Amino acid sequence: MKTYTYRQAGVDVKKGDEFASYIKEKVSVPDWLIKEPTGYASILSFVNPPIVVTADGIGTKILLHTKYERFKDAAMDLVAMNYNDIVSVGGRPLAFLDYLGVSEIGEFLKKFIEALAGVLEEVDMYLVAGETAEMPDIYDRGHWDAAGFAIGIWEKKLPIDDVQIGDVIMGIPSSGFHSNGWSLIRKIIGEENIDIEKLPFDLLAGTRIYKEAIQLFPYVKAIAHVTGGGIKRALRRVLRDKGYRIGLPQRDFINWILGYVGFEEALNTFNMGVGLIVVVSPENIDHVLRIYEDALIIGKVSPFIEVKYGL
Repeated sequence: MKTYTYRQAGVDVKKGDEFASYIKEKVSVPDWLIKEPTGYASILSFVNPPIVVTADGIGTKILLHTKYERFKDAAMDLVAMNYNDIVSVGGRPLAFLDYLGVSEIGEFLKKFIEALAGVLEEVDMYLVAGETAEMPDIYDRGHWDAAGFAIGIWEKKLPIDDVQIGDVIMGIPSSGFHSNGWSLIRKIIGEENIDIEKLPFDLLAGTRIYKEAIQLFPYVKAIAHVTGGGIKRALRRVLRDKGYRIGLPQRDFINWILGYVGFEEALNTFNMGVGLIVVVSPENIDHVLRIYEDALIIGKVSPFIEVKYGL
């Protein structure tokens, strides 16, 4: 069977990282920007309490959402990609802004906005501003894009510097692939002529919004939202120079993708069934399980790196 890579699908992660570094070199950093090591969101101290801001989008999954009219799931993706980043730095998301770029304003956009309003209400957020740009010369007919911007209050500085060898790594399951790796998934679907409606799982399920993660703040040392760069990048963000020994739970959609993608490629692209990672001292495991009953102990912080698929 043919093996696919993200680069073959047109996404060069290395170039993306290099461009991010280039941006950092070219911009000035104000004294009211609080240093935050994970990069999930920015913390601004020109108000008290400080605010947390971030931005993200749905990605090319939006093409399938539109084709199958899964606008509620698209809205979940847009909100979650921002919400989960803010809680990963100890923030409570409150306000949301959107940017919609479209070839033409149609009824589908009303359906999306209705869904977006509903999703935001479910997580106690509010759409406070936005922009809709109708640009037929930029977008092909029927194509559109959505970007989200979230603002929250910084509630707690997570003690990421206290992470040490022997700390427990817990994973909270994802609802699916969430909203990363879709250029690769779409390439596989297209070249393998896969009917996604016949798969034994819901491929387009919206990204899980980890609303209860705010309750974890008193008990965890670090939180990692597993997004771009897959589970390996997420672990690197919070563990930095430390290693990890983890065993990932088997999930039906991950078993499926591993039929087309090598294991290492999958680790660097997908969430591998774990959408949120928390690092805790052993004595705080029960606190996490009380808040997230489906959380799993997937490993420990270690001097070296070892990853297995299957607990």
